[in-house]
Amino acid sequence: MRWILYIFVFLILLLLAGYLFPREVSLERSIYIDKPPQTIFPYVNDYRKFNSWSPWRHIDPAMEYKYSGPETGVGATMSWHGENSNEGSGTQTIIASTPDSTVLNKLNFGDGSEASAEFRLMPQNGGTQVVWSFNTDTGGGPRERWMGLAIKKMVGESYEQGLAKLKQLMESSTKTEGANKEETNDTSNSVSDIPSDVDDAMGGGPQGVQAEMQNQQQEEAGETPENEEQKENQP
Repeated sequence: MRWILYIFVFLILLLLAGYLFPREVSLERSIYIDKPPQTIFPYVNDYRKFNSWSPWRHIDPAMEYKYSGPETGVGATMSWHGENSNEGSGTQTIIASTPDSTVLNKLNFGDGSEASAEFRLMPQNGGTQVVWSFNTDTGGGPRERWMGLAIKKMVGESYEQGLAKLKQLMESSTKTEGANKEETNDTSNSVSDIPSDVDDAMGGGPQGVQAEMQNQQQEEAGETPENEEQKENQP
């Protein structure tokens, strides 16, 4: 029976050790994107665009999303709900927005807990350093503080995945635009397939083209200058 008492005491001490951890969970992840802030901003200020790179969007394809309020900026709201999903349900609302700079979100989860998330866009070397931060108060209990450790790990990993998706989305559009420009330039600067003699005549303007056509007609009829000279010398 003594070993049962030892286990019980150990579990109590382990639970109480939760008080050693802070009640608030705060973290941030960042990534550099080779795009200016004004290009990235719409994808953090519009929940529909946000879902095009969200790290949670692909986890449950059956998840239902609803949008309300304005499409962008302060007051825009997105709610999610899944019947058989680990993602649960909740809402998030933009409560502050500074163009091309910051977006602050308030999150409410299905269990009544709340959190805040913020995007900061900082110009750097012609691109943008995107910082995504998260903050929540787990409560005063030791069990909640232990849960805070798991929350910090899971949210941190999700933020890293999401920022990587955002970078890929933004920079792939740059490559596509560059390829289109190169294709256009190749077409405009392509070497003409017209024979060099005709091309030279066209380079001389309309008169050059007309003279070249007359020479070709004379050659076909055998009326070249050499033939005319031979006809004049015949008795």
